Amino acid sequence: MITPLMHPVEVSLVIPTFNERANISPLLGELDAALSGIAWEALFVDDSTDGTDRIIATHAESDDRVRLLHRPANHGGLAGAVVDGLAQIRGIYVCVLDADLQHPPSNVADLIAEARRTNADVVIASRYLPGGSTGGLDGPLRQFYSRGLRLLSRTIFPHRLASISDPLGGFFLVRQSVVQAVGLRPIGYKILLEILIRCPWQASSEVAYTFQPRRHGDSKADFNQGLRFLQHLWTLAWECSPAFSLARVVLNTGLRKADATLPTN
Repeated sequence: MITPLMHPVEVSLVIPTFNERANISPLLGELDAALSGIAWEALFVDDSTDGTDRIIATHAESDDRVRLLHRPANHGGLAGAVVDGLAQIRGIYVCVLDADLQHPPSNVADLIAEARRTNADVVIASRYLPGGSTGGLDGPLRQFYSRGLRLLSRTIFPHRLASISDPLGGFFLVRQSVVQAVGLRPIGYKILLEILIRCPWQASSEVAYTFQPRRHGDSKADFNQGLRFLQHLWTLAWECSPAFSLARVVLNTGLRKADATLPTN
């Protein structure tokens, strides 16, 4: 059970975890150093089978800023874990990052500073701005896929994503009020894209960062994740893209007419 903090929180970190036991202590140590002077909490949404939850619970016993939400069943993968975490946070801002240290904890303070400076609703850590890098991606093939899927997403949503260089990143800050009361339904692991398309944000900004090599454990990205992303992108395109608005009207009208002709008992 998650208990409330007794002091205001500026930023809530939502960190989905799956078998990341070797990364938890280094991650919390780096967050503590990076966020000195900032009121923060870290909510780990854990689906692990390797005892990661026990390590998080040990930290939580000695630090009330650390929270654990251990899910008995993995519903919706990484993005589903983030959605469950969003329902539990207390901060003015929410920062989503991975537990594997490929998203440098030192950059969290940069995202907060940018949000304060610009008053943006969404601040994204971008690998594609000058000064950023995708260097931590595993090999040229994964980098090729990342760039190709990014281009595909921006092609389908050219206006909504016009100012976003890294819409598929997993490291970002968003104002809590922007995600409240929005029915998020991600498929797979690209929660940022879901938020950018479905949520009513007005202003965005980006901060360059270098995607780091994984220190411990194995990457969770695989072919099936890529297929889930394509399913997710198609769902967003059909439900949200203006390009399909007429088709949606025609289909819904046809369904209503079909229902009206069904016999009633």
